[in-house]
Amino acid sequence: MTASTSPPRAAGRAGLPSRAALRAAVPRANGTLRLEGLQGRVAIHRDSEGIPHVRADSARDAFFGQGFATAQDRLWQMDFDRLRAEGRVSALLGSAAVAADVQMLRFQLRAGLEDDLTACTPDTHTMLEGYAAGVNAFIGSARALPIEYALTGRQPAPWTPADALLVFRVRHILMGTWDLKLWRARLVARLGAERAAALLPDYPAGLPVSVPPGKTYRGPLAEALEALARGLAPLTFLREPVDQGSNNWVLGGTRSASGQPLMAGDPHRAPDAPNVYYQNHIACPDFDVVGFSFPGVPGFPHFGHNAHVAWSITHAMADTQDLFVEQFTGGHGALSYRYHEEWRPLAVVAHRLEVKDEAPREISLYRTHHGPLIAGDPWQGVALSFRFTALLAPNRTLNAVRDMLGAADADALEAAMRNWVDPVNNLLYCDTRGNFGYRTRGLLPVRHRDNRWIPVPGWDGAHEWEGFVPFEEMPAARNPACGYAFSANHRIADADYPHYIGWDVAPGFRAARLQALLDALQAATPRDMLTMQRDVLSLPALAFGDLLAQLRVEQVGPGAAPPDPELEQALELLTTWNGLVAGNHVAPLLFHAFRGTLLRTLLEPLLGELAGTAFSGLERGADAMLRRVQAHLHAWIAADDRRLLPPGTAWPAALRQALAAAARTLRRTYGPDWRQVAWRDVHPCRPSHPLAVYRPELGPLLNPPPVPMAGDGDTVQAAGFVAAQGWHAQLVSVARYVFDPADWDCSSWVVPGGASGHPGSVHFADQAPVYEAGETLPMRYDWDRIVQNATATLTLKSLAG
Repeated sequence: MTASTSPPRAAGRAGLPSRAALRAAVPRANGTLRLEGLQGRVAIHRDSEGIPHVRADSARDAFFGQGFATAQDRLWQMDFDRLRAEGRVSALLGSAAVAADVQMLRFQLRAGLEDDLTACTPDTHTMLEGYAAGVNAFIGSARALPIEYALTGRQPAPWTPADALLVFRVRHILMGTWDLKLWRARLVARLGAERAAALLPDYPAGLPVSVPPGKTYRGPLAEALEALARGLAPLTFLREPVDQGSNNWVLGGTRSASGQPLMAGDPHRAPDAPNVYYQNHIACPDFDVVGFSFPGVPGFPHFGHNAHVAWSITHAMADTQDLFVEQFTGGHGALSYRYHEEWRPLAVVAHRLEVKDEAPREISLYRTHHGPLIAGDPWQGVALSFRFTALLAPNRTLNAVRDMLGAADADALEAAMRNWVDPVNNLLYCDTRGNFGYRTRGLLPVRHRDNRWIPVPGWDGAHEWEGFVPFEEMPAARNPACGYAFSANHRIADADYPHYIGWDVAPGFRAARLQALLDALQAATPRDMLTMQRDVLSLPALAFGDLLAQLRVEQVGPGAAPPDPELEQALELLTTWNGLVAGNHVAPLLFHAFRGTLLRTLLEPLLGELAGTAFSGLERGADAMLRRVQAHLHAWIAADDRRLLPPGTAWPAALRQALAAAARTLRRTYGPDWRQVAWRDVHPCRPSHPLAVYRPELGPLLNPPPVPMAGDGDTVQAAGFVAAQGWHAQLVSVARYVFDPADWDCSSWVVPGGASGHPGSVHFADQAPVYEAGETLPMRYDWDRIVQNATATLTLKSLAG
C-alpha cells in the first residue's frame, strides 16, 4: 500500500477537521501487514492503554517493530523535532518561526553526525537501521497520516539513522548553561561585579548532595565577584528556554518489604502534546526491555528495565557548554578569527532559509575551532562561539543506549556508560542480584575556572578544554550503607570532590524532602513509592510560616502598628497552614503571591533597568538567578542578613508590606472572596501542541484538556510555574514510574496524556485522570499475560515469506 496524501478533510467547527477525520487518522492496530525490510515476523500487542508491546525473532526486527509502532503513534512529533533541529519550521509555518529556525541553524546540529555514525558498533548500526526501516515501512503502508499533515500540507520525508541522532540532540540542546552564562555577563556589565555577586549566592549550606547519599554541602560561597569581573565583552544576546528537573530514588533490599531493591521517580519537563516520552516494550532473544523512549530514537536512553536490571536518570545540571568571545578581521573580503598571535580562516557555509509565503532568507553559518558561532556578527568584529560536549565528534552515546538493553547486571549497565557523552545525568540502577547505586554519566570537560561563570576570551588560549574527567573519577556509589540513593537536580558532590561539575544546580528543597522520606522508610512497597511521588510538602513554606509567626508576635507588642484586617487574615492563613501545597487550598496561592511580591520588591531596585527583563519569564538565566535568590531568602531573613534591603529597612516591615500587597493583588484579581479560590483552579497543567503555539486556533483541536495540579516547584510532586506568565504549571512530571525487580509485573507507570499522539485516538489523553489522582498503571512485562489481555494485535510479516 502507499500512504495517502493526508487524512480525510471533512470539515468541522470553524473549518477545522471533524471528529470523524481525526478518528480516520488513527492507524490500524489489528490484522496482518506484509512489509519490505523485515527478516521475520513481528507482533505488536496493544494493552488497554494502547501501549505497544513488540516481540520479534531478532534484534533488528525488534527495532523495526519499535520504529513502526512509534511512527504509528508519534510520526508527526518526531518529524517536527527533525524540522526543528534542521531549522526548517518556517518553511512550514511562515515568518513566525524564522527567529527560532535561525538559532537552530546556528547550532549546526547536523555537523559531525556522519562521524558519530562511523563510530557506531555493528549492533548500534543494526539498531538505528532497523528502527529507521520500521518508521519508513509505516510511512509507506499507512492508509492515512496524522492530522497535522493535512493541516500543514506536508508529507513526511524518509527517516534515516542520522535522524535519530539529530532528534536526540535537539531534545537536549537547550538543557545546558550557555544562556545562564550570558545572563550573568549581562548582569555584571550593567550592575558591576559587586552588585551582581549579591544576586548570585551559592548552593545553600546544609542541603543534601548526591554522593555520598545523606551528606550535606559544606563548601565555601562561590567566588563570583572575581570570576565575573574578568573577560567581559559587549554582549546583547538573549536566550529563553525553561529549566528542566527530575526526581529519582532507589532503595536497597534492607529497606524494602521484598528484600530486593525498589526504584521510582519522575522527570520534570514542559508539558508537551503529545508527551516527550513514549511508553513501549520491545523483546527478542537478545533482550526484553520496557520503558520510556524518545519518539524518533531507538532504545530506552533514560528509563527502563530488562529482565535483570533497571535504570533511571535525572538531569545532573552539569556544565558542559562554554561560550567563547571571538575576535575577527575581515581583510580582503574574507573573515579570519584571532587565536594567540595568528589569524585563522573562519569556516563559513551559506544557507538558504525557506519561509512559507515569503522570499527565502540567505544566512551565513560560521565555525571556529571552538565550535559554531551562535550569536553576534563576525563582520562587526565580535561574536560568540559555542563549545558543547554533545557536538564533539565522534559522539558514541548511542552505543551506550544499545549496550544498556542487554545488560545482565549492575556491572554491565555501568560499563555501558563509558560511551555516554551527553546529557550528563544522575543515573540510578538496581538489579535482581540486589545491587543498587548511583553514577554520574557523561563527559565533563576540564578547563579554566573562569569558564563556568561567563563567556571567556577565545583568542588567548587560556580557556581551552584540557580533556575530560576520567570515568573512574566520576561520582559513583554502589550499595551505600544508608540503604538508598537519590537525585533531584541538586548538588552532586561536596567541596572536597576534585572536579568541577556545575554551579547552576536546583535548590535542594526537593532533595531534602526526599531524603527525609527515604530515611523514614522501612519494609517499603511499591505503594510507598507512589506516596512519595504524591508528596506536596513545601519546605520553604514551612520556613516562611515560622518567620511570619514571629512577625505576628511582634505585631502585638508595644509600639505595634494599627491592625490591618486583610493583613491579619493573610497572616492567619499562612501561619496556620501546614505547608502542604494541596490543590484544594488557597494558602499555596497566597504564599506564592507573597513570596513573589517580596522578591520583586527587593530586587527591582538592585536590578535597575534589567528588572523588567529579569521578571519577564522569558530569560532562562534570569529565572535561574531569581530561583537562587528565592531559595536563600528565608535563611537571610532568619539571620537578619540585610544584603537585599534598602538602608534603614528591617525585615519585619518588608515582610508586612509584601504580604499586604499580595493580599490586595489577589482581591483585585479574584474578588472579595479570593480566599475561596483553590490552588488547583488556578494551577492547571496545559499540555501544548507545537502547531497550536504558532496557530492558536488549532488549540481546541490539538491540545488535550488541562489537568488540575497540586504541588509547586519546591515539592516532590513538581508543578513549577513562571509567575510573569500566570499560575499554570509549566514544569511537571511528564512521566512517573516504579520499578520492582522482585516482580517486574508489579512495576507501574503513567504519563499526563496518553500513548497516542493522535487527537482522534481514545488513547490521546486517557491516562490523564490516573495521573491527576496520583496513581499509576500496570507496566506489563510477562508475555503470556500481555498476549492474553491484548486489546489489539498487529502482525508484521516480510514480503519475502
